[in-house]
Amino acid sequence: MKKIIFLSFSTFILLAGCGNQNLLPLEEQSTELRDANHELKLENQSIKNDISAKEKQLTALEKDTKDTKKAKQNHQLAKYYEVSSKYYGDVTDIIHAYQNLDKDVLKNKKKEKVIEQLEAVIDDHELAVDRYEVDAGELDVVKKDDEVKEQHKNVREIQKNVTGAFKQIRKGYVKKDEKIIQQGRQSLTSIKVDTSDENQQ
Repeated sequence: MKKIIFLSFSTFILLAGCGNQNLLPLEEQSTELRDANHELKLENQSIKNDISAKEKQLTALEKDTKDTKKAKQNHQLAKYYEVSSKYYGDVTDIIHAYQNLDKDVLKNKKKEKVIEQLEAVIDDHELAVDRYEVDAGELDVVKKDDEVKEQHKNVREIQKNVTGAFKQIRKGYVKKDEKIIQQGRQSLTSIKVDTSDENQQ
């Protein structure tokens, strides 16, 4: 019986010793895998953080792009209204210059000096029209923004009417035809200029 107990005990120790030897490499592998898993989790978290940071950068860049486009459009709108205001200022000055001639035109004496002054008024207006066309032509907003398109159309209509009125007045004065002069004057006084803030916002 002692032999059986001793043999059982020896077998138990032997098995325990053999088992520990097999468990040690498994424990080492388990530790290595745990460490590798921990490293992967850290790396994964780092990648997630990088992705999140890149997404924020992308969102910021998209916003900057939109803001830049909006700023460019606003700059073009401001530039267009500056160009159209300059034309309105020029045409107002030109009409005032004509008003100083009006009493001489109404005398209808076909004086060369008055004809030259009328031609100077017409030339000044043509220069103002050319300047407007060149300056407005450089702006994309004239073709893209509906309000600006409408304003541009109105300016061109005014240009056509002012030019027509001045030429009619000159023609009537050269021919000494009071009826044509009056038609030109009537055309000039019936021109409506809409420079309301509503069109410029």
